[in-house]
Amino acid sequence: MKKSQAPTLVDVAREAGVSLKTASRVLNESSNVNEKKVARVQAVMERLGYRPNELARGLKARKSEAIGMIVPNLSDPFFGNAVKAVQEGARAKGHVVIVSSSGGYPDLERSEIETMVRRQIDGLVIAPADSCKNNLVRIIPSNLPVVTFDEPIQDARYDSVTITNRESAREATQHLLDHGARRIVVVGARPYLHTCAERVAGYREAMEGAGHTPRTCLVEHENMLTAEWLKSQILGKKRADAIFSLNWVCTMLTLHALRDLGMEVGRDILLLSFDDFDLADMLTPALSAVAQPSEKLGAEAIRLLFERLKSGTETSPRSVVLPTRLVLRESCGCRR
Repeated sequence: MKKSQAPTLVDVAREAGVSLKTASRVLNESSNVNEKKVARVQAVMERLGYRPNELARGLKARKSEAIGMIVPNLSDPFFGNAVKAVQEGARAKGHVVIVSSSGGYPDLERSEIETMVRRQIDGLVIAPADSCKNNLVRIIPSNLPVVTFDEPIQDARYDSVTITNRESAREATQHLLDHGARRIVVVGARPYLHTCAERVAGYREAMEGAGHTPRTCLVEHENMLTAEWLKSQILGKKRADAIFSLNWVCTMLTLHALRDLGMEVGRDILLLSFDDFDLADMLTPALSAVAQPSEKLGAEAIRLLFERLKSGTETSPRSVVLPTRLVLRESCGCRR
């Protein structure tokens, strides 16, 4: 063996004085190998610095011990927490997670999926960029276990983990109504998504149930929520007295717009966010929010995926729906 070359299993077997088959059995932790030979082979592996070629082993076993995960936005704390939970769950099962961001664009999402499939991932956890169009089924092999979270895919036979979007939005809107708000504007993006549509539906139910006209500020993508556009929606013919933002990105953009307008949250206008985050209670005033169990969503998704890896893809899809929590601080009109 040349010093510049990495040691192979053949080198290990030769140095340990055993057959290649025996060295392979030791590597794969087979039980039918003499203990002395196991100790001798392991000692040689350590001395030579032998590291198994995981890719080659994966190709042979048709398993990569890798899970693919695709989310729309890695900078969003909601998705960041979900990724963390999936990685922890996969690590406990001896798998790694290949994480990618789609940016919320279906074309990029399809490209990332195709790349992961070529890398022979064992399963896929995905927060779809578009839950209405069932285009992913065409490019995902039928025998690849898939779990969707946050967004289910319409008419797809995949396990899914979601939250009580409509009920949570209705409760949040009703809380603003209870504070005396009447002209509540809902700010959201990508209305074609299941989450956005359900949250808007819950908002409308609360507004119409109280006899008030819903006012929606919805755009096709978050990057279209400019400060100027938000200003026109917040002020309008009748200035809004409260805003219900439908995700973390919308909340950040709304806060920027209110700052530019010189409007003080909690005094000039009420604000409630669908999505809590670590620094929400450090803002002035502290931000009231619908807290999603993001880590629990990720943990449930990876749990379902490994159960699916064990049982196969033939059985009926399962759906897990988790509750949220309304965290009341000061931005909605509450007092500490």
